[in-house]
Amino acid sequence: MDFKDYDQVYQDILNERGRIDISNEGKEKDALVKKINDFLNLYPKSIPKDKDPNAYFYQLSLKELYRRFLQTMIDIIQDISEVISKRKYISGATYRRDLFLVFTKKDRRLYVGLWLIFFSFVLYFIDSAA
Repeated sequence: MDFKDYDQVYQDILNERGRIDISNEGKEKDALVKKINDFLNLYPKSIPKDKDPNAYFYQLSLKELYRRFLQTMIDIIQDISEVISKRKYISGATYRRDLFLVFTKKDRRLYVGLWLIFFSFVLYFIDSAA
């Protein structure tokens, strides 16, 4: 299939007359569906590793790791505020479990660990300075 054919189909879809012509004839509709499926098959079916949310941390750049770290901390703060706002309506055990689950969601474990390491360094330097 040539790209000129795809361009022609796209132009036909864009103008109103082309949409009417395509919708009225079953044979053209089948041809259009086939061309669209052929076009979609040109794209990769998997997400590249740098955009994969489950990519290993050592495959990420420092910029991406920093961005995800900040976003995770924002998400944690939002989840904690939701749990705290529900405090009056749930039991103590459920409250503690929900707080624990906020920090241990699968995609947050790495970033919580990085935060704990960073925090421990800050406490170490504060303690050694005093």
